[in-house]
Amino acid sequence: MSHWDEIKRQARAWHATARARANGDSSAKALIAAAVQITGIKPHGVPAVDSLLDGGEAILDPTSHVIWFNQDVDPELATFYIGHEYAHFWLHGDHTACSASDVDPEITEGSVPPGVHYVEGYNPEERQEREANVFAREFFLPAETVRQWYVEDHLDATAIAARVGLPDGLVFHQLARALLTSIPSDGNVEDRDSLELHLDPSQEEAARVNRGPFLAEAGPGTGKTRTLVGRIIFLLEEEKVLPSAILALTFSNKAAEEMRERVARVVPEAAPRIWVGTFHAFGLELLRKFGSRLGLPPRLTVIDPVDALFRLERLLPSLPLDHYRNLYEPTTNLRYILAAISRAKDELVGPAAYVALAEQMLAAAQADEAREAAERALEVARVYAIYQDCIEREYLLDFGDLIFRTVMLLRAHSDIREYIRQSFRHVLVDEYQDVNRASGLLLCEIAGEGAGLWVVGDARQAIYRFRGAAPDNMRLFPADFPGATVRSLGRNYRSQPSILKVVGTLAPQMRATRGTNFIPWEPARRDGSGRVLMEVAVDQTAEGVGLAREIERQRAAGIPYCDQAVLCRSHTLLARIATYLEQTEIPILYLGDLFERHEIRDLLALMALAAGDRCALVRVARFAEYQIPLSDVQALLELASEQDVPFPRALHLAQEAETISAVGKAGLVLLARHLDGLCYGSTAWGLLVRYLFVRSQYLRPLLNDSSVGGQQRRLAVFQFLQFAHEQRIRALADDKDPKRAFLEYVRRLEIFGEERQLREVPEWAMGLDAVRLLTIHASKGLEFTAVYLPGLGQRYFPVPWRGQICPPPTGMVAHEARDWHAEEKECLFFVALSRARDVLCLSRANRYGSQNSAPSSLLSPVAAELPYPPLGSITWPGSEVGPEAAIPLSPPLEPPLFPADELDVYINCPRKYYYEFILGLGGRREDSAYVQFHRCVYDVLHWLQAERVQGREVNVAVRQQRLAEAWEKRGLKSHAYEAIYWQAATAIVARVVTRSGQSSGVFVQPEWKIPLAHGHVGFKPDHVEISPDGSAPPVVRRWRTGRPSKSETEKNVYALYQEGSRRAYPEAGTRVELVYLSSDHVERVELGAKTIATRLGRYDDAIVGILQAEFPHRPNDRECPRCSHYFICPVAEDEAN
Repeated sequence: MSHWDEIKRQARAWHATARARANGDSSAKALIAAAVQITGIKPHGVPAVDSLLDGGEAILDPTSHVIWFNQDVDPELATFYIGHEYAHFWLHGDHTACSASDVDPEITEGSVPPGVHYVEGYNPEERQEREANVFAREFFLPAETVRQWYVEDHLDATAIAARVGLPDGLVFHQLARALLTSIPSDGNVEDRDSLELHLDPSQEEAARVNRGPFLAEAGPGTGKTRTLVGRIIFLLEEEKVLPSAILALTFSNKAAEEMRERVARVVPEAAPRIWVGTFHAFGLELLRKFGSRLGLPPRLTVIDPVDALFRLERLLPSLPLDHYRNLYEPTTNLRYILAAISRAKDELVGPAAYVALAEQMLAAAQADEAREAAERALEVARVYAIYQDCIEREYLLDFGDLIFRTVMLLRAHSDIREYIRQSFRHVLVDEYQDVNRASGLLLCEIAGEGAGLWVVGDARQAIYRFRGAAPDNMRLFPADFPGATVRSLGRNYRSQPSILKVVGTLAPQMRATRGTNFIPWEPARRDGSGRVLMEVAVDQTAEGVGLAREIERQRAAGIPYCDQAVLCRSHTLLARIATYLEQTEIPILYLGDLFERHEIRDLLALMALAAGDRCALVRVARFAEYQIPLSDVQALLELASEQDVPFPRALHLAQEAETISAVGKAGLVLLARHLDGLCYGSTAWGLLVRYLFVRSQYLRPLLNDSSVGGQQRRLAVFQFLQFAHEQRIRALADDKDPKRAFLEYVRRLEIFGEERQLREVPEWAMGLDAVRLLTIHASKGLEFTAVYLPGLGQRYFPVPWRGQICPPPTGMVAHEARDWHAEEKECLFFVALSRARDVLCLSRANRYGSQNSAPSSLLSPVAAELPYPPLGSITWPGSEVGPEAAIPLSPPLEPPLFPADELDVYINCPRKYYYEFILGLGGRREDSAYVQFHRCVYDVLHWLQAERVQGREVNVAVRQQRLAEAWEKRGLKSHAYEAIYWQAATAIVARVVTRSGQSSGVFVQPEWKIPLAHGHVGFKPDHVEISPDGSAPPVVRRWRTGRPSKSETEKNVYALYQEGSRRAYPEAGTRVELVYLSSDHVERVELGAKTIATRLGRYDDAIVGILQAEFPHRPNDRECPRCSHYFICPVAEDEAN
């Protein structure tokens, strides 16, 4: 039972007592009256300005047996104030004075990423307020009660709020948790004696060391956390150290929570007074207390990486970008630039120092490659300076600042440094290998010479270098803290001997601990021999099928699904494995990309419709309680367009529409009723909870699904609701519709790759009997009876080094990125191996996709301990059933003509083609500034070419006027990036005019049709120039507005250019060229006959797919979030009728 589960258990117990005293009356008023009888403490309301409140909202004075509360707020909120103070009495027993920010009926016990809570944490006082909020909510409205009222008594959220007399927001939160998550049973409370720590000799030695600095090297399964808790118990009980004098720091809030709970189980009275949290949270607390010394305001605002990206994006027009400028997608490189800035802060390198390092690098550069690398570093340095100036002017702190500026504070103000050292005489650090270098230097400032410093870590488990973690802190510990003692924990309590032997064989060969003396761990478990498997599959499908069979075999042998885990390097491989396991009906616990789950896409589409997106009706119409035929959806879309009525108001047109069927009308009228009054001005959270818990029946089928899949879908909806609640303030900060702002934020999370933070399955969901699918990073700190590690093929794990988009300037970091890349992959493999208790199954395939794959290089160091050679013959053969033969399509009597650009859409994503050209929903790209810029330039260039064909010359003024007209027509005027695009557009047009003036050829504007087996492809080449006297071959050019790209000529369209020019000028030996208009770079395109045939074949395949009405979606991490149909795709097929 977690700490928060225990808080709610106590709340339910007091609710039962109070309800019994109230003769079964469950209203909040009756429960408070009962609480008065039980405690003898009476609530008294006073005006908000009354001096008794001392500027706050509620005060508990147990000595006087009274609760003072603000009577000027809404009665329902005042009721919660009173409950909050009773919670303090029952939980903490002390006098409390609570402000408006302390008392929150909607606050949750845990936050959903992304957000600043990732680093903020809570000090002991803030934590007590959160505990009181959670307790009060459960006391007034226990989860089991609210579930019964909703499911069995059919009361909606507003009816429940009226019955108990509580705020709607509180009821929404309780309903969400009660309906969508599993409610833990109260069970038995563990007593103190059952929780006593029993330490082995190596743990005992580490926990009881007299003084620091001390480093405990804790290998996997050696009881790291147990030893750390043992250290705290030793300090409290034997050294009589005050709890408030202990500072316990760790890498993540999750690890901090685990440490706090473990301590609380053993010393519950002392635990709340120990400062436990992350380095970032501690830095933030110091900056809030002493930041005025640095010119910071008392109320600091912290921005997360996504907010930082948004701010950098707003600065984009003023950023001096050259190498990192990208007209196609201006924001593409911003995340990498921001990562470089964050890395600099991890090394305590400010903007001025970054500029100096980059300038030194440029001055020392001799070769062109080195010069370009230095120019790139200097470009990042200049952006760093602009970015930092921006956030400092707004008094904002990003995550890197929390450590950087705290170190600066302590270095500059010795009085503050001494105060901290005197306040926290004992400093304990967990997961020391995952701490960045700046945090290591902060530790030097906090701990001084280290007499009270005690740290624990394992350099072999350093897998967060990509976040700035510096395992060098482990190596440098004796240098940072002279006289340090280093000891190792010697016994492994996790793995069976055969598995531990594999792990122990890898350990001494790893780069992370090269040069150190390795002492093998003693296995504590000898209750079985354990099992190690090495399987070789014929291909990735066979590997997935073999994995499923092995999981079932282990389940039959007594290992339940929930004790088995598949660990992969990436989410891409996990998603593939999830598909194989689901096909064999093996229950899995894996959320994947939250925003691409079916049920979440439903809710996103609903929100888009409420925000005015007409296309979203295509998906919402398919909801079970509406079942609106697609033909009726199309009819309503046409009607709304004809009458110029926006959505969602256009839903009301259905009632009188003659073109809509009775079934369609019924569904549309019901949908309109459900959305009526919910759309305008509402937040995403407000819309969703009222739609789900008051208006619609969307959740009913989910609530009735008891399968693991059903529970997982409910979990996903809960996570999404929590996320929407966390983001409600961010959305309101914008001028636009909060729902539209929320949807744009979701797109940004996808584009920047930040949605991955939402994939983590919460702790309370771990009770499901399903196979865990985790990235290796997410598995850190966990263990499973059976562990499967697939995908151990060359180029898959480890992935090859691909370089850095924004490499640091020379001299900023101690090691080359290429070196730590190889080291980190070894550590990742080590962590994966060491998660297994009884069964470790390694596997690889001889072929992934169309490519053969050799064994991973990571297998070589442990090959001698494996039961089967990684390069051995097949152990998991493929299926003997081959794919069904495709039914050939007879060519139509009249070959159809398809525009090339439409076929390109189909080739990239058949589903997008379906939406745009079959349903006619349009295809505006969400981030379409570049597309509009591109089309604007092409409009003018084609016009100029037409004028040239007609023999008319165009002067500069007319040309600029034409460009300005096209600019306004395309909607680029007043766009955020207008200055960037206007400068590029005018330069391109001028360059083309200059080039044309230098040509003596004749310009023509042909339309070409390329015949294929099942139809024709039609297109217009951008530029065709013919020599008047035939002295030179015709030149066919394709224009591009971006920078030169190695992959550009790999596009299918160049096969059309080659084939079209060959057919148009069979005797002339045509020259096909690619012209980059931004730089005037010209590249000749020469494709072989086989390449041309292959690419033309793709167009023919697209024609066949269209004629056969095959429109599957084709996910793409880069393109999908930018697609205008993102929130409705994929949607079930429906026949127009």
